[in-house]
Amino acid sequence: MFLFQTKDFKILFATSEFILKEIDNLITKNNYSASQVVTLNLLIYFQTKVDKTAYSALKNAKLVICDSFGVALVCSVFSFRFLRHQPGIELIDKLCKERKYKIYLLGSTQKVVEEAKNNLVLKYNANIVGSHHGYIFSSEELLKEVLYDIEKKSPDILLVGLPTELQESWIWRNLNKLKCKVVIGVGGSFDVISGKLKRAPKVFRILGLEWFFRLVQQPWRFLRIIKLPLALALLFFDCLSSKLKKYGKYK
Repeated sequence: MFLFQTKDFKILFATSEFILKEIDNLITKNNYSASQVVTLNLLIYFQTKVDKTAYSALKNAKLVICDSFGVALVCSVFSFRFLRHQPGIELIDKLCKERKYKIYLLGSTQKVVEEAKNNLVLKYNANIVGSHHGYIFSSEELLKEVLYDIEKKSPDILLVGLPTELQESWIWRNLNKLKCKVVIGVGGSFDVISGKLKRAPKVFRILGLEWFFRLVQQPWRFLRIIKLPLALALLFFDCLSSKLKKYGKYK
């Protein structure tokens, strides 16, 4: 386990077993309000620079887990050690396989989220107590309906798969209304779990090219992908600034 301090956030680098134990602790100890867990990638990091609510979400999250090769690369450079990222989709698999928590899926289209639910139940006998599509911003009534359904199903863990521009901010704004113990943002994981998209082959994952494989399947993501170099630069200079500040303080 290693905690890396960026300019504003602490990022956890750990095995899936350690992360699961941390989630166990959050579920056991947190009886009053939901705990937010962020699976951090470069696009989410970029979002914290343009969205104050996303920044607050990361600043106050109970856990910030590295979900990105790019984030792991920059943190490795500044920590002088080899750090591995923990993909959110693998964390979902581990949760469903090794724990029997009540889980609710929120995000994507109704067809995709239902297929993701069915596949998790079929593969791991997961305890999926409910699901709902992520198009919940069209009316206040629909949002109330979703919040009521989550409250009624009372899950231990709520997995939220919304677009990067919305996900962490929405979770943070509604954290006190979400009647569950842990909320984890999982991005586009439901698309892969449902079978709508293929996950990148292992060689792409090792080389940090999962984003490219996703882009081939969804060319419209180009407008998001072009933010990656800027996000990488922002993280790099934030880490550099943090290191220089620390050096100046203690020299």
